[in-house]
Amino acid sequence: MSDTATLSRLFSSIEPDLEIVDRTFQEHATSGLDILNSAAAHVLSTQGKRIRTALTLLSGRLVDYRFARLLPLSVAFEMVHLATLVHDDIVDHATTRRGLPTVNARYGDGIAILLGDYLFARTAGLIAEVEDFRIDRLFSETVASVCEGTIIELLTTRRVDLSVDAYLQRIQRKTAVLMAACCKGGATVGGGSDAQIALMEQYGLNLGMAFQIIDDVLDYTGTQASIGKPAGNDLRQGLVTLPLIYALKAGSNGHAERVSRIVQDASPDDDEVNEIVRWVAASPGLPEALDLARHYSTRARAVLSEFASSPERDVLDELVDFILARTR
Repeated sequence: MSDTATLSRLFSSIEPDLEIVDRTFQEHATSGLDILNSAAAHVLSTQGKRIRTALTLLSGRLVDYRFARLLPLSVAFEMVHLATLVHDDIVDHATTRRGLPTVNARYGDGIAILLGDYLFARTAGLIAEVEDFRIDRLFSETVASVCEGTIIELLTTRRVDLSVDAYLQRIQRKTAVLMAACCKGGATVGGGSDAQIALMEQYGLNLGMAFQIIDDVLDYTGTQASIGKPAGNDLRQGLVTLPLIYALKAGSNGHAERVSRIVQDASPDDDEVNEIVRWVAASPGLPEALDLARHYSTRARAVLSEFASSPERDVLDELVDFILARTR
């Protein structure tokens, strides 16, 4: 079964509400300027799997489903996520995302920066609709953390000696905190107790760590058709991720020098990149990275055991398996 079909099955109980979130998102992403509308419409066409929206809704439903308040929260989280992707593509000088041109490639860096800023600004009104100071603080802390994660990524780009701890700190702040915020926010708006809110935050954090590790594994095992970008794309951009870190630790046999040459080169040779990709894919680094992803997944699943059995808990449990098995 494809990733899309699996998620469609998992999210069938909340599909009508997901569609409402999608429509509301498009309404709030609309500007009075045609150029921003065109750029927003373009970036919306590259949206992912709506996992963050589903996490927000399911976390609220796990406690007490208050969709009227979860709606602006869900839209705001998706808007923040999309804004960070737009800005990421500028920082990374990326030209494609999911097989389509990035906003910066199609409209230029100036429009892309302003579109990201516009999306961030639109979240303020959405958060005000939730009417909960805890959500105000959550958004402020989450956006700050994502920015810190992006700065860490910039500072550690082109570093072959990156440690596992530094890598984990980077992905926690840049990726996992947003999933944690979706779960924490959903449980908060759903009227969860302090203990329930804290548990859902941990679920989201661990799920997010597993998600990003699998993403980085796919960069070495996927194809242009499956992941929407060429294998080894991170390596081409000078970004050292977990599979490569583990592969180098296991014994480089001269590969460390070649990796160093690649990450320092703004336009590395494709054949050389592809050879390193094949080496990492066949190395002990790949299964070791997958083992760590499973570790975080196990921790996420353990959190759910603290909640009473319910259809929502079952979906969140199955989502852990999906994260580990996804192909794009």
